[in-house]
Amino acid sequence: MTGTALGVVTGTTSLLVSYIRREIARRGYPSWEECRCDFKTQETIFQVWHSHHEQRGETIISQEWGVYLVHLATPLRKLLHHSTQALAILNPLHRYIERVTLSPQQSYQFAGILHASTTNEDLPEPTFQDDSYVVWRREILHVPHHLFDACLRRLYPVNLPPSRISSVEALPALWDHASNLPLPNEGTLLETPVGTRIDCIGWAAAQISYCTARR
Repeated sequence: MTGTALGVVTGTTSLLVSYIRREIARRGYPSWEECRCDFKTQETIFQVWHSHHEQRGETIISQEWGVYLVHLATPLRKLLHHSTQALAILNPLHRYIERVTLSPQQSYQFAGILHASTTNEDLPEPTFQDDSYVVWRREILHVPHHLFDACLRRLYPVNLPPSRISSVEALPALWDHASNLPLPNEGTLLETPVGTRIDCIGWAAAQISYCTARR
């Protein structure tokens, strides 16, 4: 019976590993050599265990709770990279984030949608020749300082006069389709091409990594 049980466990493990490898190849996840994840590039890694983001008026607030991983050896970094890909494949929620761009032309419409959803009132139509333009900005409100701490970010609209609109560039962002809201996150994921799908590692939207960016 012990031998049979060991055989079943070994066979199941082998099938699971084969399935994960096939899915990594099918989804086009980056290998360790080509990946630009924090596990590989950052000396200090803020590992997110849980996150929550919500709309407050016309502002998107994101809170991330996690721990700092410092001076990890390369084998541990590689293990985190491969484990991240395996967890994304085995994640039953199948949540993902998409790389998008909030252009100056879209900023006013998105701000109007958020405003209407909280006040049931439409924003007044802008007069672009005389009034101001709406653009989006990111800001970190609280930087984690302790071993276990929270990072607080926000994404919010601001008005710019027409004289400054020529210098405004489209804002890269990560869109969570589950909540239909953008994340205020920063990092190398914003450098991926528009339309890139990044699979979530866990149950929270900010539990994402460059390791799970699909080609």
